[in-house]
Amino acid sequence: MRDWRQWPVLSVGFRPWFLLMLGFATIAMALWAGVWIVGGWGAATQGVFGSGRLDWRWHAHEMVFGVGMALVAGFLTTAAQNWTGLRAWHPVGLLAVLGTWIAARLAFLLVGADPLWPYLLSMAAELGILFVVARLILLSRQWHNLLFVLALAGMVLADALFAVQRHDGGLAGIHGWLGLLPVVAMLLFVAQRVVPPFSANRLDIAPRRTGRYVAAILGGGPLVMLVAMLAAPLLPNTAPLVAAGIAGVVFFTGGYALMRWWHRLVLAEPMLWLLFLGVAVVLVGLAWLAVVLAGLPAGGLDGPVHVLGLGMLAVMAMGMMTRVSAGHTGRPIHLPRSLRPVLVGLLAVVMVRPLLSIWPGLTPAWLALTAGGLALVYLVMLIVIGPWLVAERADARPPVRPR
Repeated sequence: MRDWRQWPVLSVGFRPWFLLMLGFATIAMALWAGVWIVGGWGAATQGVFGSGRLDWRWHAHEMVFGVGMALVAGFLTTAAQNWTGLRAWHPVGLLAVLGTWIAARLAFLLVGADPLWPYLLSMAAELGILFVVARLILLSRQWHNLLFVLALAGMVLADALFAVQRHDGGLAGIHGWLGLLPVVAMLLFVAQRVVPPFSANRLDIAPRRTGRYVAAILGGGPLVMLVAMLAAPLLPNTAPLVAAGIAGVVFFTGGYALMRWWHRLVLAEPMLWLLFLGVAVVLVGLAWLAVVLAGLPAGGLDGPVHVLGLGMLAVMAMGMMTRVSAGHTGRPIHLPRSLRPVLVGLLAVVMVRPLLSIWPGLTPAWLALTAGGLALVYLVMLIVIGPWLVAERADARPPVRPR
């Protein structure tokens, strides 16, 4: 019988992390749909199955620091290993961090968002991922990749702030969404690095790169926004305006990058236009957030926060996870046909959910429908991609293992 340390699912970081991300996202969104169906706004604000259980704090925290962190961990530890040529995970260490992440998710499900100890478990898993990435980058002296270390540290800080503010009513307005900004920084920074060569390889064209200044703005801008918003209690009038200005700069820079990368043949390749669409949705979320932070009437934070979340954790996730999972398991790098019908549901959720904050309003029935729709998208992705993640490479080559 094969030694468990030789299991394909433990051979490289993206395999277990993507598997857990899709499985947990399916359960979390299905439960959130159930909250709206069972109890409506009362359940969403006060919790179901007892006070503080599965309330809006649970949903906000787990989508960012549960689903978002698993997505980042899977992609980033695999990419950092490829960039540096160094071993990212030892199977024992990988299982330890995975176990801590799972324990945190179970803790929040069992006791809700009121106790402190689930947050400590969540931060412990984040620190483990931060250690792995920082070790690879520092040992290889790839200083240009230090942004990822800063962004992961920002996520730990945002999680700690969420824990401190968990009983504060202001959490919904100021701090509850800040964990999205480091994820935005990492995914936009990665996008400017991988979209041009991937497009070139798929379309047989020359890479259309955008240079280091665009990279610095796309990756660094959201982190500066995070710093500005952390200063909001001290500078309540100035900090949001500074953050709004930075969001605007990132929006226009990202728009320039998309135009630079674009080629009409992108429309013929679903995996490619998913990546382009994901970046575009995130940029729209930043523009909407800039308007809200500037104090203009734009429906409040609910709209832009959900645009950012859907752009990263749904649209970009489908494109990036399929690309990485196919390429690193010896399968053709294209969107499987079984996933293409799901795109209709995904695009419907992406269009409808943000607009609910404006019209027809945040009604429980519509919120349950969009949450359930997203749960179905994640479930189909799990059914399609999941077997790849636990099986040997399709091309019969040895599993990709850290050196």
